[in-house]
Amino acid sequence: MGNYLASLGYVEGREGNLSSRVSEGIIVKSTNVFMQHATPDDYSLISMDGKLIKGKEPSSEYRMHLEIYRRSKDVNFVVHTHPINTLVYADFTDRIVTTLTESKLYFTSYVPVLPVIEPGTQDLANTVASSIADGHQGIVLRKHGLVTVGATLDVAVMRTIAIEKESRIEILKRTMIK
Repeated sequence: MGNYLASLGYVEGREGNLSSRVSEGIIVKSTNVFMQHATPDDYSLISMDGKLIKGKEPSSEYRMHLEIYRRSKDVNFVVHTHPINTLVYADFTDRIVTTLTESKLYFTSYVPVLPVIEPGTQDLANTVASSIADGHQGIVLRKHGLVTVGATLDVAVMRTIAIEKESRIEILKRTMIK
């Protein structure tokens, strides 16, 4: 699925990461790996207390993934991307409202835009996980990226696609008004 997200332009180079909940903890993309070329060997197994069990050094965002899983038992997959339109639109709003029919299938409410928080920190992990635990299925990290969650990987990815499409349409609407 990482290859697919890269083909859509939602991640470039080493950007972004995917994770899944497993019985031993979580599996998350390792650091310094291009998502487009990631193989099973490019994922790390981490215990729920944050210890590396198997694999390479995990993504610097592993804390965020762990915190989401700890606080939201219904989440089995986390997708973190850097979609361009979402990042641009987030500079002009504090939330992305889901208006499209497709988006409404994947979101129960708007997607909040968080202020800039240092990537890879426990502060970012706590803030994102709290918002997810409060019922949001996606979070935009201003000047950083997009985090979506789901019970399945397909749902988490479709949420990413839906928010990027909402953002792209909103940008186009605003340029046509002028």
